[in-house]
Amino acid sequence: MAQKINPISLRLGLTQVWDSTLQNYGKLYSNYSVILHDQLQIHQLLTQLFKLNKLILGTKQFNHSENTTKLIIFYSDLTHYPNLDRSISAELLKSTSKWFSNKTLIRFYSKPKWFSTANLIFNYAWFLSKQNLSLNRIFWNLYRSLKIQINSKKILHSTYGPIIGELQGFRICLSGRFDNSRNQMAKTIKYKVGSLPLMNLQSYVEFTNSEIHTKLGTCGVQLWLFYKINY
Repeated sequence: MAQKINPISLRLGLTQVWDSTLQNYGKLYSNYSVILHDQLQIHQLLTQLFKLNKLILGTKQFNHSENTTKLIIFYSDLTHYPNLDRSISAELLKSTSKWFSNKTLIRFYSKPKWFSTANLIFNYAWFLSKQNLSLNRIFWNLYRSLKIQINSKKILHSTYGPIIGELQGFRICLSGRFDNSRNQMAKTIKYKVGSLPLMNLQSYVEFTNSEIHTKLGTCGVQLWLFYKINY
């Protein structure tokens, strides 16, 4: 059952923290559903802007309080053009100023390694799928690239503050019709390397679940990254 649910929700408050923080009280009280709707609009705008500028969108941290709205965005650049973040930031400031009445702060952080987060890995796979490459070949290359990164370390944000996480294992699952053959049935391919103890609540797990739309149909993608916490 642990593989059929989001493993991050079990660890919120124990080892992992929320990506969105909404402090909604005081004289400027508004409904939570309105703030959530505006946050989803920002996400759609970010997705469109990054696709147009050939950028890989990573994790997003959203913090809304009574006075300020903070948006922290992690991304990877495929074009090596240094002024793209300024143009995207200007577009976001114009849009968010219409949605939120308080002060808006936007920060961009570039990650040179696209395999550092689960969201960057999925968006990189989506970018390669638009280059007319077969999904079977794309995910085989992802498997080989991630296998090399086993035991690599990176800084993680947890309830204990900044910690060092060591990649111990990963799992990739692709389901759908992705082979251009006469067979009309959907297929599932899975790649797993290392340990992935999803029942251990003291671990740190990055997970993403999304879809890739192709000419043959919709393919579901699931990705788990398991990190060992080094205190």
